[in-house]
Amino acid sequence: MQKAYEFDFVYDMQAAFRLLLEALSNPGRIVELGALAQKLGGAFAMPLTIAAVLVDNEVSFAVCGSDVLAEKITELTLAKPAALDEADYIFVTEGADWQAAVQAAKCGTLRDPHQSATVILCVADLQVGKLQRLSGPGIKDVQEIIMCPELQAVLSKRDEQEYEYPLGLDFFALDQRGFLMGIPRKTRIESR
Repeated sequence: MQKAYEFDFVYDMQAAFRLLLEALSNPGRIVELGALAQKLGGAFAMPLTIAAVLVDNEVSFAVCGSDVLAEKITELTLAKPAALDEADYIFVTEGADWQAAVQAAKCGTLRDPHQSATVILCVADLQVGKLQRLSGPGIKDVQEIIMCPELQAVLSKRDEQEYEYPLGLDFFALDQRGFLMGIPRKTRIESR
């Protein structure tokens, strides 16, 4: 029997889930997902690893920027793509119209805030950019990090939409080198 992937859909998926959880519960912390993603291989290994963990046939997803990635996620997870405004998970590839994705993403309702979208933003390099200050739940006082311009712009757009608590969007940003950062809905940024 020949395997389609080196990725173990039990053990590697558990390890990837723990890394996603670590990134989201520690805003601004960069975790390395690259070693697990390499087991899936190909041009979209990083977003596919996240899709393998988060997406199944019970949730919806959309891809902004690449039909190939949408096909690969469907093949891997058996989930069907949805419109941006209906998707539980939105994958935004490098160079895609992230603004449309953030504006269209569902933010939940006051009765069901958990029905908001999670945006997965693919960038060239997470650690190139300006010094930013993060504050909010999961951060003691204030944390300073270097933030790439794409993530900074996406978060600024999110903040412009002024979601009423507990509504909002959660973000994962990942780069080509295998690094991942999570930014929960209540994390705020300010330039330094």
